[in-house]
Amino acid sequence: MQSIQTNPTFTRRTLLLGMIGSVAHLTGCGGGGSDVAGLSSGGTGSFTSGTISGLGSIIVNGIRYNDDNATVISRDDGTSFGQSLKVGMVVSIQGSAVTAATTSNGTATATATKISCGSEWQGPVSSVSASSFNMLGLTVDVLTSTVFEGVATQLAGLSTSHFVEVHGYVDQTTGHLQATHVEVSNTQPTQYKLSGVVNNFSAVNRTFKLGTTAQPSSQISWDSNTSVPSSWSDGVFVRVTMTPGLLATHIRLLTSPLALLDADNEQDVEIHGFISAYQSNANFTVNGIQVDASNARIAGGSLALGVRVEIKGSLNNSILVATKVETPSNSEEASRTFEFHGTLSALDATAQTFVLHGLTFQYNNSTSMQGITLANGVSIEVKATRSSGAWVATEISSDA
Repeated sequence: MQSIQTNPTFTRRTLLLGMIGSVAHLTGCGGGGSDVAGLSSGGTGSFTSGTISGLGSIIVNGIRYNDDNATVISRDDGTSFGQSLKVGMVVSIQGSAVTAATTSNGTATATATKISCGSEWQGPVSSVSASSFNMLGLTVDVLTSTVFEGVATQLAGLSTSHFVEVHGYVDQTTGHLQATHVEVSNTQPTQYKLSGVVNNFSAVNRTFKLGTTAQPSSQISWDSNTSVPSSWSDGVFVRVTMTPGLLATHIRLLTSPLALLDADNEQDVEIHGFISAYQSNANFTVNGIQVDASNARIAGGSLALGVRVEIKGSLNNSILVATKVETPSNSEEASRTFEFHGTLSALDATAQTFVLHGLTFQYNNSTSMQGITLANGVSIEVKATRSSGAWVATEISSDA
């Protein structure tokens, strides 16, 4: 399936269509606290977009999606994604209706049918600071919860000799990328990738930059072989694939993942991200998804371009009709707890470590053991946090 190269326009007609019909109230259903994973109101299916916060299958926005038979495609062009889904990657999921958790601390479940995934930026590291790093002229912000993998497992191990592929969310007000997953390598990739708002656009010279005028990216060029949108200019958000020489090969407009995944009406929806276009509290866009929040309950801070949001609602005519909009802070994101289900292996009682899904976890006297004795081959559920590049188990229980 190919992504549609259009820039959605929020018209009066589509807004009115999106408001037709009743909107079900959403209820919390476990998986991390109240009002997390609210997609169990009896819709025909579910659509969710956010960060993978656990494995076994994949857990996104508090819902454990079985992805055994799901089709996984690239958000860039609709072709096969071709990589394993990992914690911290940003995905959109089309799936079945959600089944609520059966216990107060359980996890809601559903079955994924189609998943889209893709990184935002890829290229060389040019500088590193205490809480961020720079690549191709732009800034990547890092939180405690940001997952690093590869030759560096934390920001402190990153250097200017490294190349990175970064998943996360672009803040259009600053041009920064809030990183959720960083894959670090010593090998230069065959292509670089950036996304952001176009500035310094020159059709004559076939050059442009991304980001803000205060902090623009390195200059990017294109030629007659480059795939470009039919209409683009300064102020337009684009995703760019380029050579290491910064010659663009593909320039794509930001499109809604709802179209890429063929999401249906009447589905329950939950999305996490940043407001990418803002007209009013009732009319805005999050990562390409149009939102009608005219009847939504808004909790937290004020809404504006670039604000981080978590939205629950239902889908109607490709519009998310919101019932609730929340604005979590970076500190809330930094304290994120991850959840893993699987079979324990490589237990080292002396070092107090074990392996699950290829990841090494540490445990200690502060880890809550929920009536379980650790042993290789045991099915476990692990709640964990990130600490200095390591996975630290906070709670371990049986997953039989």
